[in-house]
Amino acid sequence: MVLRLGILFSLSPLALAQTAAPHLDSPFHPRNLKKLPIEQLAELEIVSVSRRPERLSLAPSAIDVITSEEIRRSGVTNLPDALRLAAGLHVAQIDGHTWAVSARGFNTSAGNKMQVLMDGRSLYTPLFSGVFWDVQQTFLPDVEQIEVVPGPGGTLWGANAVNGVINIRSKSAKDTQGFLLYGGAGNQERGFGGLRYGGKVGNTFYRAYVMHRSRDDLTFENTGLDSKDDFTNSQAGARIDSQLSPDDLLTLQGDIYTGGFGQFGASEAEVAGGNVIARWTRDLRDDGNLILQAYYDRTHRLLPGVFEEDRNTYDVELQHRLKLGTTHDIVWGLNYRASEDRVGNLGPSLAFLPEHETVHLAGGYIQDDIHLIPNRLTVTLGSKFEHNSFSGFEVQPTARFALIPGHLQTIWGAISRAVRTPTRIDQDLFAPNPRFLPATGLRTTNDFDSEKLIAYELGYRIRPVGNLSIDLALFYNDYDDVRSVEPGDSAGDPLVLENRNVASAYGAELKVKWQPTRWWELDLGYKAMSVNIHRGPGGRDVNNGSGEGNDPNHMFVLRSSMDLPGNVELDVFLRYVDRLPQPQTPAYLTADVRLGWTPREGLELAIVGRNLLDDNHPEFRGAAVSREVPRSVYGMITWRF
Repeated sequence: MVLRLGILFSLSPLALAQTAAPHLDSPFHPRNLKKLPIEQLAELEIVSVSRRPERLSLAPSAIDVITSEEIRRSGVTNLPDALRLAAGLHVAQIDGHTWAVSARGFNTSAGNKMQVLMDGRSLYTPLFSGVFWDVQQTFLPDVEQIEVVPGPGGTLWGANAVNGVINIRSKSAKDTQGFLLYGGAGNQERGFGGLRYGGKVGNTFYRAYVMHRSRDDLTFENTGLDSKDDFTNSQAGARIDSQLSPDDLLTLQGDIYTGGFGQFGASEAEVAGGNVIARWTRDLRDDGNLILQAYYDRTHRLLPGVFEEDRNTYDVELQHRLKLGTTHDIVWGLNYRASEDRVGNLGPSLAFLPEHETVHLAGGYIQDDIHLIPNRLTVTLGSKFEHNSFSGFEVQPTARFALIPGHLQTIWGAISRAVRTPTRIDQDLFAPNPRFLPATGLRTTNDFDSEKLIAYELGYRIRPVGNLSIDLALFYNDYDDVRSVEPGDSAGDPLVLENRNVASAYGAELKVKWQPTRWWELDLGYKAMSVNIHRGPGGRDVNNGSGEGNDPNHMFVLRSSMDLPGNVELDVFLRYVDRLPQPQTPAYLTADVRLGWTPREGLELAIVGRNLLDDNHPEFRGAAVSREVPRSVYGMITWRF
């Protein structure tokens, strides 16, 4: 019997170091980025590597920044498709509402080794350490930038930041004033649109938005039949940024959503939820700051006759950044999170037992950037210390360096430890539901331990001439105690989830940005990677590790952006993904094209074609049945006033 732990999706299928967004008149405001030469783009500020603002060109880590301008010019309508702009991410659509997203391997429908944040709120669920991407939507024109950090980030971002961190940062309300209205439709996108208004009262800026999206079914592979997995979602939200004093900024924001998706041969599933975030930032002397953030998040998911979950998450975090002389730049913090759920085991296929559980996570972190040779050599030392309800105490240290051997060059390296802590799916999942049938398929135990990673990274970043930049990263990952599906001691005994697999992954990531003229920019990303997951000593995993990842050996993306006469924009995005080994999924090459026109200031018309090189193709096959992603075309209009 082969059991794939994408089972959860057979059910359905802080940034605390955030800084104020640039003013509209600044050349670094996203609407002006397309006008900047590469040397200025390299000076963009990021926060995800060190939890403090630093220049992209000097960061001691691999990083890919998706700017607001790149999102606009791609014409995408959802976050997973926006993430395809990052060369280091493997993004695969599984059905009409489910995506697999991962960096550096271990991609599955229930991928569990990426930490994903949106304005400081963690998006991963303690149900399986992954992300329900169908409900992670936002008003895309208000996204400041998405920072993608391939590689471990556990020292600052905690458990599950094993293979990478995705940090989605929205614009300040100060930079989203006035009305913005957008909408569109096509053969696959049945209809989408949104309205946002921003205003000001004294030193307080605010905005509010509403949006709706309806997407058609995919088709079953080789049959052309509709898979009945259409998806609809409606969402609203608001944000307030109030400058209480020259040194104090208060931010309040929140969202609510409701929607549903079809299921072939079953009733439509329901999803709903909401969140609210409060963040106080105080600027201190010598570029230090103090940040206190708290958020509440509620989610509801119902698959009739199978599964229901209601989850409430409470999180509070304190961060302090300070400088000691000219040598030490220190950031430290404390955090606590409680996540309570109530699960309804509605059918015979599976069950989470107990049906109610509260998971606690508490910890602290400290990291010191030591400037041994000012503007030449920096060494970073730090660690995260956490205690969680499943595996107890965890330590995740890192050591990094950044060397600047010459003008416009950076050499960096790192050794890090990260863990993926157990979740409900690892310790509380039973199949079939023992209240209906004997537990002959799968059972779990409380002995499941954390999966562990030791990662080695080395990178080189150079801008040999003003209009060309090259970024190369090499990595080797050594995993231990990887999840396995072990057979019982006797024939007929259920399978058991244990930690008997081991794994290794190594590869190279290359990014090249070239701006041959002021009106034309080219971006190339290439990744070569090998992932080997197999039985460890004494292990008998029935899948020999294949159930924990399905990854391509090669990927490349090529993006061309042209500003043509007559206020016309032409953007072409070419993407190649190598075959996936298990289940085997063929390689594919596809192209997305956007043609945009601005007939007058504030009004933008565009037509977007996606997956244009074939009628349809699968991106991530399932064990039993697979969907194909079709060619699609849609038009869209954006009006700012």
